[in-house]
Amino acid sequence: PRATMAEDALKKLEIENDYGEKLQVKAVKTLDKDRTDRYRKAFPEFKDGDMFALDCGEVEHIGVYKDGNASAILAECGITLAEISPTELVEYSFEEKGPWLLSRCSLPALEAYRKSKFPQWKKAVTHPDCMASFRRVLKMGLVTNLFDPVAFPEGTEEDKKKWQVKNENGKIIHIPHPVHALRIWNKSKGEYEPVRAHMEGAPEAKDAEAYWQKMLSELRETRGAKLIDEILTSSI
Repeated sequence: PRATMAEDALKKLEIENDYGEKLQVKAVKTLDKDRTDRYRKAFPEFKDGDMFALDCGEVEHIGVYKDGNASAILAECGITLAEISPTELVEYSFEEKGPWLLSRCSLPALEAYRKSKFPQWKKAVTHPDCMASFRRVLKMGLVTNLFDPVAFPEGTEEDKKKWQVKNENGKIIHIPHPVHALRIWNKSKGEYEPVRAHMEGAPEAKDAEAYWQKMLSELRETRGAKLIDEILTSSI
């Protein structure tokens, strides 16, 4: 039967870990539709064929079987550039009801760069690239969750344009678009686990309003109350 042929072919796949050691495919099982659809969208070159979860010990790999040929999907962490399984990529959503998207970074990489993002956001407020980006960032208010146009890209080209402005020189400036939630696949539990989306150094919810008001007071002093209040009350 076809399922047995797929399993036999997938078990012969040569998959290596970070250290170049060959991993043995211990078990093969059909991937559920939700995860299959997400991986197909993230890796369009695998839009056809049957998708399977491959038990390779500590890590779950994703295999595709099509027309008698088996292959494994390999992803690249955009931060460390390491070759990893798609199941090791953090997933993110911009809205409470999703959709969930595949990020471009692994959990260890995310934890390492979590420290750098809040100072980056503060710089967009205190030392903006241009007036257009300053207006957008100021209108959004305090951002405490992670953002990154490379690690957490917009789901569509249309959405991408909503979070960009051009400065006076025509250079595209990315407006910080914070994620709503993050999660990672837990192989041993067979379910997703939440990942903290909060940026290191950003105020917690109870202190957020006071923190933002203090920043606005400082901006009124450095840039003038008239400009700041005009931006805050404008409709754009």
